[in-house]
Amino acid sequence: MSRGLGDVYKRQLRTSQTLDSSRETAYLLINAASIARDIHAESSASSPEWLTQAYHSLKKAEHIADQIQDPRAKSHAVGHIARLYLQRGRTDEALTLTYEAEFIAQQNNMPDVLFRWQWQRGRLLDQQGKIDDAINAYRQAVQTLQPIRYDIANSYGNRSSAFRELIGPLYFELADLLLRHSPKTNADAQQQQWKLQEARKVIEQFKAAELEDYFQDDCVAELQSRTAGLEQVDKHTAIIYPIILLDRTELLISLPGGIRQFTAQVRAEEITGEIRNLRNTLEKRTTHEYMPHAKQLYRWLISPAWQSLQSAAIETLVIVPDGALRTIPWGTLHDGKEFLIKHFAIAYTPGLEVTDPRPLERQDLKVLLTGLTEQVQGFPPLPHVRDELERIDKNYSGKGLLNEDYQTSRLHQELDNTPYSIVHIASHGQFDRDPDQTFLLTHEDKLTMNQLEQLVGIGQYRDKPVELLTLSACQTAAGDDRAALGLAGVAVKSGARSALATLWFVNDQATALLVSDFYQHLKDSSVSKAGALQQAQINILSDRRYRHPGYWSPYLLIGNWL
Repeated sequence: MSRGLGDVYKRQLRTSQTLDSSRETAYLLINAASIARDIHAESSASSPEWLTQAYHSLKKAEHIADQIQDPRAKSHAVGHIARLYLQRGRTDEALTLTYEAEFIAQQNNMPDVLFRWQWQRGRLLDQQGKIDDAINAYRQAVQTLQPIRYDIANSYGNRSSAFRELIGPLYFELADLLLRHSPKTNADAQQQQWKLQEARKVIEQFKAAELEDYFQDDCVAELQSRTAGLEQVDKHTAIIYPIILLDRTELLISLPGGIRQFTAQVRAEEITGEIRNLRNTLEKRTTHEYMPHAKQLYRWLISPAWQSLQSAAIETLVIVPDGALRTIPWGTLHDGKEFLIKHFAIAYTPGLEVTDPRPLERQDLKVLLTGLTEQVQGFPPLPHVRDELERIDKNYSGKGLLNEDYQTSRLHQELDNTPYSIVHIASHGQFDRDPDQTFLLTHEDKLTMNQLEQLVGIGQYRDKPVELLTLSACQTAAGDDRAALGLAGVAVKSGARSALATLWFVNDQATALLVSDFYQHLKDSSVSKAGALQQAQINILSDRRYRHPGYWSPYLLIGNWL
């Protein structure tokens, strides 16, 4: 690897020697220096040869930038020289040069450069143990980045992965700092709450930005203007906010007395591996391979807070998952005796500020029931859909659109003319890492998320949005965190207060039984949506035929759980 990079470095260096002093030459040298630094990082030898090469290339780039009076190239060259000093452990000199690069970017109104050096300053100050100054530098970097974050991500070719990989570390490093240095004693309880709230808010900023980046619109901002704080809604509900960091996983849990911080000493790669293993084995309905992973994740994610949850008489968990944690149903976590779903109703939200928590008004519920039983567009038939819709119809007397009647134009007509409270779609659906490949199947077409937003969002103009959007046959690729982001955000994007959707496709009688049972419990005004789903899952779990979590666990309630 190093040898190949060495050849690239030499070619770039030779090319730069044939060019006049220009911006192109300066950046060619800056790029060559980055390659040399990478070679040094990969090398097992402690020789500074490649760092010396990088230094000379950057000094030459800086000289060219001065010659042609290019402040952008100058800021980049100086900032990268600072990184070399950092690699050599000379943090004081690295910090001085970082300040210089930052000043140039600030004076010349270059926020896309400025935030990088503010971020670098934060890292350097953290290494020096100047924690308050480091936190302030990180805060400045986040503030500088916020207005231009999409431009930064879009400047890279593969936008689908660029956002989290390029921008995510800034937010998570700031949260890490705040959590590492939050007061651990009750003597400073107020300051502790401030630190925990700020850490969570930082990750919230990233979550909201990531969701908007996925859907390429400001659906999150629109919903935030109508939401209320989740913690004030119900004293028997706990908000679980996991933050996976490189060296540990932090759990911020909102309880009636405030936010509590619990720490699981498990590295990001280890917990992510367990999550992947659980997700992959849950669909194997003829084995119990999932159990060791379900138990291990329980020990990391639930055990630290178990006593606190019990003491607070918590009945419902609202999970705000991130990354790989979006891909698993938490109800499958196992304490060695029982699944977590036996203890708590569980709901999910992509962010604290994108859920509108209001109880479901059960009077005069209008239900639109749609779906496919036939094979269309190359997708297999769904023979149990008719039974599923008929069972629901017995409880709600809904309007039905089945097979050839289930078309986009008919959906639009119905939703335009009638303020439906519940829209139930029993059809193939796919959530993909690319939102353009995410769809719900109709008889003649594929309904995109933008089209779904236009249809379901009609109710918002009447100030009466759809209360529940049910997608009973959708699926998300195992291990694809970005695809799961689309599923997590479906309620936000569509404009429905909540969504009931599946992580994987269950073409079985279990679907008809579980979904109809959910709607039966939902008629009871004393039961929340999350409670109705919990009861339906426990009931199906008690049936020997469907005890395996592959049947009952993929159903997620997303958004308003009341």
